Amino acid sequence: MEERSLKPYYSSTVKPWRHIHEIRTHKFSIGKRKANPLTNDLHHAVTNLSAELYTKDVHFLMELIQNAEDNVYKEGVEPTLEFVLTREDVTGSGAPATLFIFNNEIGFLEENINSLCSIGSSTKKGKKKLGFIGEKGIGFKSVFLVSSVPHIFSNGYRVKFSEEPDKDCGIGYIVPEWVSGKPTDSDIRAVYGSDRGLPTTTIILPLKAEKVVAVETQLAALHPEILLFLSKIKRLYVRENKCDLEEDEGIDSEKNDNDIVSNTSIVSIHGETNHVELSDEGVDSRVVTLSVIHKARNNEETCKYFIWRKTFPVKPANIVSSRKDVERWTITLAFPFGERLSRGTSSVGIFAFLPTSMVTNFPFIIQADFLLASSRESILLDNAWNLGILECVPEAFVSAFQACVQNISLFSSVGQVFEFLPAQASPFPELNRIRETIRDQLQHLKIVPCKLLSGIKIFAEPQKVIRILPKFRDLLSQIRKEGASFGSFSTSKKILHSSLDHQRYHAVLEFLGVLSVSSSDVWHWYARCIESCNLVTQASEKLYMELLCFIMDNEKNCSFKEIPLLKYTNREGNVELCTITKLKRKELNLKYAELPELHSWLSKCNLKFGCPYNIFFLPIETHKFLARHERRANLYFWLSRLARGASNLAYYYSYNLCSHVSKEPNLIIPLAHFLYHTCKQKFIDDSKIYELCAEIPIIDGSGHVRQQRKVTLVSASESKWVKLFGPGNPFVEQSYVDIGDAYVKSATFLGECTPENVVLEFISKYSKAVDLPELSPPNIELQIASSQLSSEQAFLLLDWIRLLRVKGFDIPEKFINSVRDGKWIKTYSGCNSPRQSVFLDGVGQAILIVVKHVLDDLSIVNLDFYGDKIITYQGELRYLGMGFGCDDVQRVVATRFVSLVSSEITKECAFSLLMFVGLLKQKNEIDEEWLLNIKKGKWLKTHQGYNAPEGSIFLQSMIEVDACLRITKLSVVDEEHYGSKLSCFSQELRMLGVILDEEEVYRLIAENITFPTTMPSGDSGLLILQCIRNIGATAAANLIERIRDQLWLKTTFGYKSPIETTLADSRWASMLRALEISAIDEPYYGTEIRDFVDELHAAGVAVNDSSIIELIGAQVKSLSHSSKLAPANVLLMLDSIKEQRKTSFGSFELECLLTEKWLKTRHGYKAPNESILFSKEWGSILPSVDLPLIDDGFYGINLYRFKDELQMLGVITNLEEGAEFVVKCLKSPILPDFVSADGTVSLLKCMKSVMSKSPDHALDENFLENIAKSRCLKTTSGFLVPDECILFNSAWSILKQSDVPSIDGTFYGSDISVYKDQLKVLGVKIEPLDVCSLLCMHLQKLRNTSLIKRVYGFMRMFNWRPHNLDKNISQVWIANQYKSDNGRWVNSEHCLVHDDDDLFGTHFFCLDKYYESGMLPLFSSAFGVREFPSVGDYLQLWNDWELRADHGHQVTLDECYSFWAFIITHWMPETEHILKKSLTKLSATTWVNGGIHLLNKEHVFLPDDLHLASIFESVDSVPLFAWLPKNDTGSSSVCSQKLSEIYSCLGVKKLSESVECQVESMSSAYQPKNTLPRTGVIEKGLVKMILGFLAGSSINMPAKERQEIALSLLSLELYEIDQPVVVTYFLTLSPNAPVKVETTKMVFWEKNAGQLLICKSCYKDRKINIDFGSCFAQEIAEGLLPKENKYAAPNLSKIIHLGFMYDFKQDAVDHLLRKENLEFYMEDNEFLDAYPGSGLTSGSLGKRRSQPKQLGTPTPLASSKKRSKV
Repeated sequence: MEERSLKPYYSSTVKPWRHIHEIRTHKFSIGKRKANPLTNDLHHAVTNLSAELYTKDVHFLMELIQNAEDNVYKEGVEPTLEFVLTREDVTGSGAPATLFIFNNEIGFLEENINSLCSIGSSTKKGKKKLGFIGEKGIGFKSVFLVSSVPHIFSNGYRVKFSEEPDKDCGIGYIVPEWVSGKPTDSDIRAVYGSDRGLPTTTIILPLKAEKVVAVETQLAALHPEILLFLSKIKRLYVRENKCDLEEDEGIDSEKNDNDIVSNTSIVSIHGETNHVELSDEGVDSRVVTLSVIHKARNNEETCKYFIWRKTFPVKPANIVSSRKDVERWTITLAFPFGERLSRGTSSVGIFAFLPTSMVTNFPFIIQADFLLASSRESILLDNAWNLGILECVPEAFVSAFQACVQNISLFSSVGQVFEFLPAQASPFPELNRIRETIRDQLQHLKIVPCKLLSGIKIFAEPQKVIRILPKFRDLLSQIRKEGASFGSFSTSKKILHSSLDHQRYHAVLEFLGVLSVSSSDVWHWYARCIESCNLVTQASEKLYMELLCFIMDNEKNCSFKEIPLLKYTNREGNVELCTITKLKRKELNLKYAELPELHSWLSKCNLKFGCPYNIFFLPIETHKFLARHERRANLYFWLSRLARGASNLAYYYSYNLCSHVSKEPNLIIPLAHFLYHTCKQKFIDDSKIYELCAEIPIIDGSGHVRQQRKVTLVSASESKWVKLFGPGNPFVEQSYVDIGDAYVKSATFLGECTPENVVLEFISKYSKAVDLPELSPPNIELQIASSQLSSEQAFLLLDWIRLLRVKGFDIPEKFINSVRDGKWIKTYSGCNSPRQSVFLDGVGQAILIVVKHVLDDLSIVNLDFYGDKIITYQGELRYLGMGFGCDDVQRVVATRFVSLVSSEITKECAFSLLMFVGLLKQKNEIDEEWLLNIKKGKWLKTHQGYNAPEGSIFLQSMIEVDACLRITKLSVVDEEHYGSKLSCFSQELRMLGVILDEEEVYRLIAENITFPTTMPSGDSGLLILQCIRNIGATAAANLIERIRDQLWLKTTFGYKSPIETTLADSRWASMLRALEISAIDEPYYGTEIRDFVDELHAAGVAVNDSSIIELIGAQVKSLSHSSKLAPANVLLMLDSIKEQRKTSFGSFELECLLTEKWLKTRHGYKAPNESILFSKEWGSILPSVDLPLIDDGFYGINLYRFKDELQMLGVITNLEEGAEFVVKCLKSPILPDFVSADGTVSLLKCMKSVMSKSPDHALDENFLENIAKSRCLKTTSGFLVPDECILFNSAWSILKQSDVPSIDGTFYGSDISVYKDQLKVLGVKIEPLDVCSLLCMHLQKLRNTSLIKRVYGFMRMFNWRPHNLDKNISQVWIANQYKSDNGRWVNSEHCLVHDDDDLFGTHFFCLDKYYESGMLPLFSSAFGVREFPSVGDYLQLWNDWELRADHGHQVTLDECYSFWAFIITHWMPETEHILKKSLTKLSATTWVNGGIHLLNKEHVFLPDDLHLASIFESVDSVPLFAWLPKNDTGSSSVCSQKLSEIYSCLGVKKLSESVECQVESMSSAYQPKNTLPRTGVIEKGLVKMILGFLAGSSINMPAKERQEIALSLLSLELYEIDQPVVVTYFLTLSPNAPVKVETTKMVFWEKNAGQLLICKSCYKDRKINIDFGSCFAQEIAEGLLPKENKYAAPNLSKIIHLGFMYDFKQDAVDHLLRKENLEFYMEDNEFLDAYPGSGLTSGSLGKRRSQPKQLGTPTPLASSKKRSKV
């Protein structure tokens, strides 16, 4: 046998080889004739093993680590496990990658090999008590998840196992096979490292192709915390063989021996404290530091863990069989001090020596001997053993937490300890119970640090601790510093220590039950604290303001209402406190004024008036602090809300004071003085003074106090109203109050003197006191108007009336009526009222003579008494009702007639009225309103009694009155009553509304027609027709609408409505009789009826042929619908039509019969054009089409005698005309049995006939749908529905006819293409683009590359594009590059047309590698393949580079160029938005080294300041600067400036804005020595340049401000120092990782001392030292400019530097200012003139300090580019 011929390669492997040979021979019967009887059992066991293997790739790594932990190591050896991944196929098995596992254990023994060749016989069984952590029995065999042929090299053993069944024994997995060839030891050393000794054990796993990525991912996810709970392994290596990986990816790189370790991660225990053992409690603890070294990134990460281990006895109820020999549980808790290490997954919360996949959400790790699920993903949560362990976790945690609190020095802060608490709930209910138990136990322990009000620090139970707001904490501290005593309250509550009172600990404190800031108990505590500690009274006014701010900010959360908080000045002038509740209940009215002067004034006045209505003011001292407080606006608003204060306090207080004074009459005069002085000091606007003075009580002329008043009268002395009314005020009862003389006297009020008459004038002005004629009267009768007035009084009264009218006042009714009706007018007949008096002229007198019998006597005004002045008051007299001349006489007469016509009047009176109307018309003076009253009066005699003239009819025509009265109820004037004289007043009657016009009369008759119960007479009928003729079109239409359905026309069949009647000639007589249609009874109406043909026609009577035919049609329709049109009637009509065709009967006259459905067919009653008269032509089409043939069985054979008549009516008689019926009547798809070539051609002919009638004629949709469902077309692929067929064109040379389903022309025996239009309508594909669409639908069914390319070529030839492109289902054929006619379909989204930079070869299929260039446009236009990668693709590529960079592969220069060139080309707002959202890392380099790294953009800076960048060039270990292309790259696609702008948009900070600098502590070398001369340094030219720059457009600073800045420069003293000042620049990448660089400054501006320090050695060479000039210019520019103008420092520095080089000479300075477009203003020149000479001597600057000021603590540098840091 072959096994017997195998020889070992080395003598050291003889024994292992024999051992393997023995296993193969004896156990698996390989080489024996007789098989081992246990072989079948082994086969079944292996099958079960295959099914039991873990489901996830990660577990094989866990099993290997578990095995390494359980291995035995020699003493003094640091147990190490190494994983190395390489792309080399060292085993020769064809694997794409190989995983090596190196372990420095003692090596495999025979018993270990035997275990691998068995199932369920692990060497660890029963050794759990000895510390072995493996137990499942699968162990090593889990490697078959990722490798088909694992190899083991250990202690001379060189074996491999295969998952494929052995060819000799048929068993896989456990049959060993000796490895005699590859890999050799040199192969293994090449991977491990030739300069290192190989470990004892090497496991080689050739990886399955589909598992390579998974293994890479899981290796990257191995977390350092694995080592925390392993007792043996101290170091873990994970590395990739970089060079061969790069070679596989097509990256050109040089290989060397060191490359294989360049991408290595080393995890190790960096440090460990000694155990702190507490033997009596079974507890120990230690601090472990884990380290992870990333060689690719050349950095090391560390994390400390506080490890707490405690043992517990195993409870009997929790013992399980697999742990029956274990007596104690050991529970270990690991608390990470800070951020857990970033390698791998950091959220694992439970370890069973190795990590599970359980995420607990706890900030600590639980390690114990848990029993795991088979997948090792999680522990068994329903297992008694595990539940027992979990029950002990809370006790272990509580003891660990107490130890941490007691040994706080181990941690950076107490907060770090409290972050260990499980504040966040776990997704596992069992673990949440642990969380709840921990909380319950901790709540009774004094673990929370607190601080009493007295300042003492203690620990307290969580439930006895409260959190208070930081502001209140600071407030208490400041009050304590002022010496306040908090009394017994200082120990009543425990306040959380400030170190924990932060938002980051909120969840932890909530978990412990510490009362939060928002808790109601805490809010009540504030109120009790303020009250019990007397904070209001103990605090200074300044802190009292802060206390009020706190209360204001938190009022809605806390009950401050019942504690005395607010200060006020009481009636005695002392300060008291009140509660918010008192304010809200209005028990106390607290007020304040924002202006201090107003507040002081009102406060004093309030004491003067006795604090009316409990109004009190804030103490004046308190108000001073309130007015100066920075939050005064908020406090004012809050206080106004509490006190419900008005916005205008002075007005509000004055208003209340006015109300108060009404109860205290002795205060009325002081109130007037108060208002006067308040107004004088402008505390109240004039408008408000007017309001107040309108409300205050007034002392009137009689000395009485008047509380209420409507109008204020001026003082009686020198008033006009006294002349009219007399000395007494006639309107006192109406609250018209006159101001008394009590206001005349002078007085003193609160030290303010008021002169005599001033208050009277003040009150008169602001109470708006009035006099005649401005006085508005009350609504009462004016008593003085009841009797005669003197001419002076009369003129005063008329002046009063005039002003009231001019100003538009609403004059009261009683007042004006008393004036109008009062007898105060002097007339020639005595005294009378204005209304009864007339001011006459001659014409008016004449009118009175004419109508004097209807009027009484009139009173005429006595002009002798009043004189000519009375004439100027005509308007007022007219207003009062006095008549003037003829017009008023007419008015009187007209008024009399209005009263008469309200009832019937005599005939004589009526004629008088008509005569008066005529007179008025003649004068054109008719009043429309008067005329309307006459129209509506019922005084005119009619046949219906007395009625109003308006609407009555006066008949003057020959129309008989009785005919009108028979059909209407109109009011007709009774001419017999008035006689013929009435007709003489026709114009007057028309004016009064009587209707005389004939047309209007007919209109009224038409509108009022009512048909009596008895039929109207002939005269009435003719009257109706007369109305239709004469009333106009619209009215006639309305009348016709009312009468057309009424039975009022006498016909041959009785009374009928017009629409049922005809007035026909003899031609229609027989037809009408046959159809029983009514005709007008002409003998009844006489020949006169023929005069109204048009009117009858308008009313609906059929009078002409068209209307008669329409009536006939309606009758036919009615008869046909009711099925009363018998066959005999139809034949009779057809016979009548046939006879009349011989005369004048035409097609137009038959139109009424064309549309009605009166012909009976197989489909029911149809119209003639919907019917077919059968003939032999229809025979061939009838079997498949149901046609509407006329029912000749119903009508009889005689029907065919009238073929011509029927055809004339529209009946179809031949096939050509009936093609449309064929199309419409095809109701279902054609059955396959009826499909024939002739039948198909016939259908196409019918279609062609229909389509030829009109280009736009559309075929019936049902027809097309049924044809579309019929497999009626024969093609090269068989019978198909039309939509699947193609009419092939021989011009399509690129396709073969057999490539597509084309119609078979030979089958139809004729050129089927003559029907291409019809075929196209049916859906047959004729046009090339339609053919392309059909081919596309079936394209993915094809599998032949040549055929697919021909189809693609056809599509490309005609530039085909789909109508609706769906990229989700669109696919492209990718040919197999090795088998030309094979390939596969891939989604279009996975393809690109072009990849110019060859970056996306692993992401997309690039079609330019599979198809010719001419074909490529098709894929983008037709299949949605993107021509080039998108922004998203480049972002994904960037993410891949980030992952690659994490494994040590840097981004190349070409890649960087390609990426940013694309971004710059496609930069737009959308691109910016995407990059901001997705791009977290950017390309970065050091200033010197050009290597490109990908770093978080927060850690990268733009080198916008080359000076600063050069300072940081020494920091080569950290890439600080965003990558920018160098000038020598030769690439123009990436512009540095544009890329810098993009970096800025993405949030990259500028170096100049991010650098912080600090001056080192000033040593003796920095202390000022000797003063230096200002010449050549602080020159007049320098100051001139600075002033010009500050006045320029970039800053535009006002003159005063820029001169103050210049003065600060002029005040500088120059001192020399021994050496340059050392400055440290900081860049903060993270809180714990600042980058700092030291440099020196030759010139330094010490702001605090007002000194400019200059290095002695540099000063000497300043003229030739360009660095000195630059440093001097920068320091001056940055020191001068205010913070808001720091941006201009570089420009100012540049100008100063240039001026320095020219010694600030006048010509040079002027030239520089002009060049920079800066102007030196006159005011600046005057400023400089105060300091003559170029040296700016000390005399011009005032007194100078004689001694230099000693420098102290480090001073921050003022810089536009650097933030100061002390």
